[in-house]
Amino acid sequence: MRLIDSHAHVFGEFLFPRLEEITKTAKDAGVGKILAVCLDLKEAETALKYAEKDDLYDVAVGYYPNDILKFTERDFLLLEEFVKHEKIVAVGEIGLDYFSDDVPRSIQKEAFIRQMELAQKVKKPILIHNRLAADDTLELMKQYSKTGGIMHCYSAGYSYVKEFEKLGMYFSFSGNITFELEDTETQKAVREIALDRILIETDAPNLTPVPVQDRQNEPAFVSHVARYICEQRKIPSEVLETAVWENYNRLFKKA
Repeated sequence: MRLIDSHAHVFGEFLFPRLEEITKTAKDAGVGKILAVCLDLKEAETALKYAEKDDLYDVAVGYYPNDILKFTERDFLLLEEFVKHEKIVAVGEIGLDYFSDDVPRSIQKEAFIRQMELAQKVKKPILIHNRLAADDTLELMKQYSKTGGIMHCYSAGYSYVKEFEKLGMYFSFSGNITFELEDTETQKAVREIALDRILIETDAPNLTPVPVQDRQNEPAFVSHVARYICEQRKIPSEVLETAVWENYNRLFKKA
């Protein structure tokens, strides 16, 4: 098997203390690549040290919408330099989150635009966080997104798929698809998005999939996400794994 976890926070505070174990269990489960998504530069610095020693890890970094008020102008300037590193493959996760009003929407939008422009400058894909903000996310991406990337933990519904596809986006599904069965639009996306646009992820330590919801999520559990998609699409596991592997490597120009 050649599974890929296209979004995991393995260098964050919850999983990093178990990194050696997590790395081993991922490899034992057939995971051949983990995109380690970092929410600040300190986390990314640590991730880069591991990525330089183990090809299992790629690294992405960006400022998450709910965290924007933590960052100063100096932090943004440092990010602009940091993402030039050859081991940083993407800018993210970035985007909009309208679940709460902790960060004013206007500030979220400013940060989102700035980081999309940064991705264009360094010519690297973006990882999009979109929560209850599909219309604004799409509108801003149409104006400022030039690099393609991943709609992380996709749940915006099938009706938006074609518009995001036009922007060069891939769609990554996480463990929520195994238990949010009432979300019929996302379930339709799982079944009908073209195979050459699909990716899979854990979003570890969040969104632990069925049937292991009594445990903290980790990259090894991406196999459960893959299995669910295969069941819904009625395809062999090898078909999905091959598509995901090819999609990931195409997006990040690794093949």
